[in-house]
Amino acid sequence: MTAESDERPTITQFTDPMCTWCWGSEPVIRHLRVAYGNQIRIEYVMGGLIEDFDDFYDAANDISEPSEVGPHWLEASEAHGMPVDTAIFDEDPAQSTYPASVAYVAARQQDETLASRYLRRLREAYATQVRNVNRREEQVEIAASVGLDVDEFTAALDDGTARAEFEADLSRTRATGVRAFPTYEIDGPEGTRLAGGFQSFEELAAALTAVAPSLEQHSPPTVERFVADYGPVATREVAEVYELGDGKTRQTLRALADDGVVRCESRGNGLFWHSTTGGDS
Repeated sequence: MTAESDERPTITQFTDPMCTWCWGSEPVIRHLRVAYGNQIRIEYVMGGLIEDFDDFYDAANDISEPSEVGPHWLEASEAHGMPVDTAIFDEDPAQSTYPASVAYVAARQQDETLASRYLRRLREAYATQVRNVNRREEQVEIAASVGLDVDEFTAALDDGTARAEFEADLSRTRATGVRAFPTYEIDGPEGTRLAGGFQSFEELAAALTAVAPSLEQHSPPTVERFVADYGPVATREVAEVYELGDGKTRQTLRALADDGVVRCESRGNGLFWHSTTGGDS
């Protein structure tokens, strides 16, 4: 990491790989990446949502075991628009969110850019592909798919360095006073803002402007290019980045599918779109 990159305004998301509202924030994160590009940094701190379901109770949603999470996911999906497949809670639910968090940290120790892709794939696999990403084979497969060095990745898991850095993330989360996931810390030359809970693009953009007034937003590329660069993308992500209604978004994507430049995949209660011309890293 260069000194110049350290000086860029930074959005830190305190997060968890299995939190549905963090999964629901993916369209906003991608909107930020497209709008600001390399003017900003986006980093992630693992907050540790559930250490062990045996000792967990979410009073707000009356959840004390994995089998009770499915209805909450569906309700959240209706609000944030990202697809979910609740079959994971019948077939292979996670007992903890810690192992997947440690896996992300192992990726981050190797390469921050690849780690961001890795976290996205962790979220996607658990939320929409009925894959328990606490399992080592899933973690390794995803690591290979985003271009991480698998030997280095597994070494970090096995020698305790990733776990130790995860514990440091937990300490930072507590010290920051985080009470909800996601929570955002926005840092820039004019100060710091903290925003707890799900945030819209407009809210985060306003916070960025407050701490870094010189930032400029850029127009997005073509939808075809966006799908190639970020795919697979959910319908909601295209709607968010291009500020389109659901009907117009579907119409746009169907037209691209008819032209053969994207293909559609059904997962859970939603659709994902893959480029047929490149990308889908």
